[in-house]
Amino acid sequence: MKMKALGILPTLILVSTLISGFTFSASTGKIYFSDSNNSGNAVAKVLRANLDGSNVKLLVTPPSLNPRYIALDIAGGKVYWTDIGSIRRANLDGSNVENSLVHGLPGPSGIALNLMAGKIYWTDGVTNKIQRSNLDGSNIEDIVTGLGDPRGLAININAGKIYWTDTLTDKIQRANLDGSELEDLVSGQSFPQGIALDVPRGRMY
Repeated sequence: MKMKALGILPTLILVSTLISGFTFSASTGKIYFSDSNNSGNAVAKVLRANLDGSNVKLLVTPPSLNPRYIALDIAGGKVYWTDIGSIRRANLDGSNVENSLVHGLPGPSGIALNLMAGKIYWTDGVTNKIQRSNLDGSNIEDIVTGLGDPRGLAININAGKIYWTDTLTDKIQRANLDGSELEDLVSGQSFPQGIALDVPRGRMY
């Protein structure tokens, strides 16, 4: 399997596939990523590999329909991902897939975990809002509403902030974890999607 550029210069190709979302764990030395079925002729799946792109392993295949963004709970031994109409999770080795952890969602996209509070956060580009629930999918709440087309999502627990991209307003925005104090951070971009945070070492993520 050839490697796909991750946007670093000089270009280093890691995995050649139609990657929708990916994340990594420094503690386990693994990249987790999704391979969507946007072309209509491939099997959508969730995979993992070493940080250098070697040892690619298939974790989850259908009934996952179109896995997108991914989040990890290393301590809890779980990988979470957004899919068509739902949020799903499995063990880090791909076993014990829970196909309807959160279901009935119009357009879930970005996903992030607040493990200290036991919460899943996600964006929805159809309802144009950010929602959250407990890790078991219960107690769904609207956090931020009235957005354009929110996509990527990240959390800084230390600062108590959620960050996201919006492909309709071409912005990167943030708010408190409860959705209050919404701010525009970066404007005038062109279709921003994924987002990641560089949180100082030695602090909780």
